[in-house]
Amino acid sequence: MRKLKVMLSLTFLIGSLSLLFGCGGAGNSGTTTGSGMISGSAVKGPINGGTVTAYAVTNGTMGAQLASGTTDSQGNYHLSIGDYTGSIVMQMSGGTYVDEATGATETMAPGDVMTAVVTLSTGTAAVIQITPLTSMAQAMAQNMAGGLTDANITTANTAVGNYFMVSDILHIKPMNPLVTGSGSGATQDMKNYGMAIAAMTQYAKNIGMTSSSGIVTSMMNDASDGVINGMMGTTQITMGGMMGGGTMMPPTAGTTGLATAMTQFMGSPMNRSGLTPLDMQKLIENLNPSNEQLLGIGEVATSGTGTGISTGGTGTTVTPMNGLISGTASNGPLAGGTIMAFAINNGTMGAQLASGATDTEGNFTMSLGNYSGSVMLQMNGGTYTDLATGTTMTMTAGNVMTAMISSISTGSTITGIQITPLTSMAQAMAQNMAGGMTDANITAANTAIGNYFMVSDILHTQPIDPLVTGSGTGANQDMQNYGITLAAMSQYAESIGMANSSGIITVMVNDASDGIMNGKMGGTSITTGTMGGGMMGGGSSMMQSTAGTSGLATAMTTFMGSTMNKSGLTATSVQSLITQLAASNGTI
Repeated sequence: MRKLKVMLSLTFLIGSLSLLFGCGGAGNSGTTTGSGMISGSAVKGPINGGTVTAYAVTNGTMGAQLASGTTDSQGNYHLSIGDYTGSIVMQMSGGTYVDEATGATETMAPGDVMTAVVTLSTGTAAVIQITPLTSMAQAMAQNMAGGLTDANITTANTAVGNYFMVSDILHIKPMNPLVTGSGSGATQDMKNYGMAIAAMTQYAKNIGMTSSSGIVTSMMNDASDGVINGMMGTTQITMGGMMGGGTMMPPTAGTTGLATAMTQFMGSPMNRSGLTPLDMQKLIENLNPSNEQLLGIGEVATSGTGTGISTGGTGTTVTPMNGLISGTASNGPLAGGTIMAFAINNGTMGAQLASGATDTEGNFTMSLGNYSGSVMLQMNGGTYTDLATGTTMTMTAGNVMTAMISSISTGSTITGIQITPLTSMAQAMAQNMAGGMTDANITAANTAIGNYFMVSDILHTQPIDPLVTGSGTGANQDMQNYGITLAAMSQYAESIGMANSSGIITVMVNDASDGIMNGKMGGTSITTGTMGGGMMGGGSSMMQSTAGTSGLATAMTTFMGSTMNKSGLTATSVQSLITQLAASNGTI
């Protein structure tokens, strides 16, 4: 049986040998051509126009960015990392690919990434594949005690390779079954590799995933604890990818589910490889629940927080370090939004650690594996009920909400984190302070924004939802001030004619970024119209200097007297906040 699971996205990669790859149906590792060069292919079907980023591995976690590049139409990439020595995580996001099961061109959905991890020597040229299989191995290694150590990297890459009967998932190029005759001359490793990826896409089609890139995330999560059983530790995985859906992952999805999907694909007209199910019979037979443990027969994997890998007796024991983070995205509860967690390195946003989707109440949960350090959360997309009008609106492209948490310990469970316009303002402010998002600046910015809006803890206080009847009853002053502040922002957006109130978040974030609410970023006036779908009629105007002070105070008073306010509170309930905003000179 095999054990392995965690949440999507972290990443890593790099390897051993040579130069660049071709495309199509066959091809293996390349040749050494120079020092500090990494090349290869991103394959879920070749990824065109994807962003490939290489990160250093420091103390078992993903560290500083080393290089970045873009894949060509065949999924090939080429990066220079200079004289860096050590393990590397490769992460690929974005781009388009041809879905093997349907032939449709699809886009990698936001939050869905592919990764790989490898150890490199100084001056080595390496050819590395980035695929769903390398991504599963990265997720598994990331969640083993000690994280991305050389031993864990080797163990995880080998374990996933053994599971799918591919001897080297980092260096063998998958066959592309959409290419006519691609099976001719391909090794069994290449055949198994290509058909395993095609089977995942077929399975995504079978269950009605809106974007098949979501199957990569689901399989990464399933593999993260070392056991392919539809769970991350003891938590069942929600499928549907990052583009919606709420189907729970069946326990046999990665075993007999893939075996069935592989057989279906082999018999479909999309399979142009020339291969038949007989060519893949051994792999199909291997994909069964008795082999769900990635470390193999006699080897044990355990979930939950633990101490690591120990060798002896009949096998290897893997104890993942499954750190979790959960909370709520609120501008009114945001349903179906994509939440991404990023490492913070040297004061700036670093590699993506995980991603997930909000439920109908805006709630989310993600696994951070064994990551320790500060984290930035980012939310985009999704729908919400506008607090000023009651209209269902969509977070428009370019409008995001963010939050920062400092100094998370390995294996910690962090709950109750809020992602709101206020946490977004604090993140922008910290990012623009000297040194960026250091722990000190994170604390200072979160505290300053909280003081400005009279909320003692913007990260952990749950805002009231003033559209819910009686929501003010029993809520403390912090919760009241928080929820009514969000409503005041929506009311202000409505008063100036914003077509989509999510734009007010971007406007307020920009205004807060320099620490003064005065309608400017530094010395530049902020344009309001283009941030949220534009002003009525598609025009734009300059943000008023008092928008974030007396403008919000007036909007708050207006909302409290409107029929949309069902909280049971009156303007008197938040009078201290109204007075503070009205009298403020904008200094946060």
